[in-house]
Amino acid sequence: MRWRTVLAAAGLVVAGCTSPSAAHGQPLGIGAARSLQPVGSCQARHVNIADPQAWEPDPRCTPGATDGGLTLSQLCPVAHTKQIRPPASYTGELKREQMRAYGETGSPRGYEEDHLIPLDLGGAPWDPANLWPEPHPSPNEKDGVEAAAHDAVCAGELSLRDAQRRIATDWYGLGRDLGVVN
Repeated sequence: MRWRTVLAAAGLVVAGCTSPSAAHGQPLGIGAARSLQPVGSCQARHVNIADPQAWEPDPRCTPGATDGGLTLSQLCPVAHTKQIRPPASYTGELKREQMRAYGETGSPRGYEEDHLIPLDLGGAPWDPANLWPEPHPSPNEKDGVEAAAHDAVCAGELSLRDAQRRIATDWYGLGRDLGVVN
């Protein structure tokens, strides 16, 4: 019975949905993430060659996922993400697995296991569909985009749903629109 649950959750990740277990803060098995992404099957995109930090994940492998249940009152003015952030023991192992899927052979220190949709915008904390090995350690340029998007959402200048969609599909373009990247 447990394997059926894991396989069902893995199927939802492939479809780009938040799995029921991830939405409630329960981790998906790293083995499920491993079986979904064969070695070298994912390709990060360098969206501005003049900017060494302008990398976006492969949308087939990292489509993003939301918590699904957070309200603006839980996110604004300050999102309290410490309680829901997965431990390094989970993200470290997942980062190594995902680095293999992305064909990355460098040191894990050169990458941040990043939430594509950040936790302060309602991103799913444990879902492998929302985590990827972003080149460059933290803090980095995307962190500034995340903060500006959070501020815009809390100020009513950008809807939460639009912020989530835009950061998942083109965080760099969103950063340009918000005036935090060139």
